[in-house]
Amino acid sequence: ACLSFALTAVSQKRGGTDIGSLNKMRTQNFYREVYNRHNIGMVDSLVADNYVEHQTTKGFAHNRKGLKAALKEFFKAFPDFDVKVNFMISKYDMVVAQITITGTNTGPFNGMPPTNKKIHVDGVDIIRYKGGKAVEHWGYLEEGKILTQLGVVK
Repeated sequence: ACLSFALTAVSQKRGGTDIGSLNKMRTQNFYREVYNRHNIGMVDSLVADNYVEHQTTKGFAHNRKGLKAALKEFFKAFPDFDVKVNFMISKYDMVVAQITITGTNTGPFNGMPPTNKKIHVDGVDIIRYKGGKAVEHWGYLEEGKILTQLGVVK
């Protein structure tokens, strides 16, 4: 059992840093550069060509191209969009982050005119990495709470 544990620990290290820690840093970089700085140009360097988006946004492809298109539209709708990471854990090729997003709806959103109202909702991201890039994402966001805060539903 000790040998198995030691071999597993060694196989999960590269250059003195474990893969989980590297993937955690990659995720933090994505939040900082793409979400908080709205730098969609960084997506290609952080997300693999064969990326699969499991948290679908209606009208957007479930791939890297769809992710970039969805982000572009979301940043237009919420120009002050910001993500705060409340906590993050990683193990091997998976990272899980609990997040809070905020923003003010000053642009069209889902075919609706701007409401000029603020959103403040929580969510969870699960990202799988391979070869140093994100290859899959699953997520949960309080969509109903967003619509309530925007005054679309009561």
